[in-house]
Amino acid sequence: MPDRTLQLDCLGSGNAFSNGQYWSSYLLEGRVLLDCPPQTLVHLRKLDVGARDLDLVLLSHQHSDHMLGIDLLLLEAAMGETRVGDGTLPIIGPPGIYDRARAILGEAPRLGDRDDPHVPWSEQTDGTSVQVGDITVECVEVDHFPDFTALGYRVHIDGKTVAYTGDTRLCDAVYTLAEGADLLIAECGGGPPHMNWDDIFTLREALPATTEMLVTHYDRRRAPDVSGTAGLTLAEDFARYEV
Repeated sequence: MPDRTLQLDCLGSGNAFSNGQYWSSYLLEGRVLLDCPPQTLVHLRKLDVGARDLDLVLLSHQHSDHMLGIDLLLLEAAMGETRVGDGTLPIIGPPGIYDRARAILGEAPRLGDRDDPHVPWSEQTDGTSVQVGDITVECVEVDHFPDFTALGYRVHIDGKTVAYTGDTRLCDAVYTLAEGADLLIAECGGGPPHMNWDDIFTLREALPATTEMLVTHYDRRRAPDVSGTAGLTLAEDFARYEV
């Protein structure tokens, strides 16, 4: 039998300044959320997915364009319809991510304690691995800002590996994330503390043809034509991809 195909929905492809794109975020297999920018809940609803349908939320770092939507996602999780899964919504992120969420929500009760049985928060560091049901997540520290930790993730699900850089400079960690991956979702914020287009093409050349690359967190007004580069795709808001 051929390998099962995974579904990846782009909830946004833009960087912090938007420039006509929504902020970068993805939904894998309808149940794994990669980052949670401000538009997350409404775009999930366009896909007929609610917070209670999610099995896992992965937050790469504490910048607002990657996690400011957590407030309304938690509100919907607390008040929405009965969850499809086991009744929990695990959230994984780097050290300090829970405190950042508390700063966003203040004393709102929808953000419980770190070990809330309904929404447990797990702060991970470089080299750790987490199992959530049939999903395995490897955490890799990337080089973004010096004053907090940012993580990229390798998500193993249904025999496939999807890697997500979050925000980072081009560094060894990006190659670690990409190793053996079926798909690498790579940011291109346009220069330090992000990757630029030269970095993207360097990375594409270094990776095997079996690893597809999807570029996100970019400004489409400044994006080059990549149509002649095999295995390289520019993400588009609301597009659906198969892995």
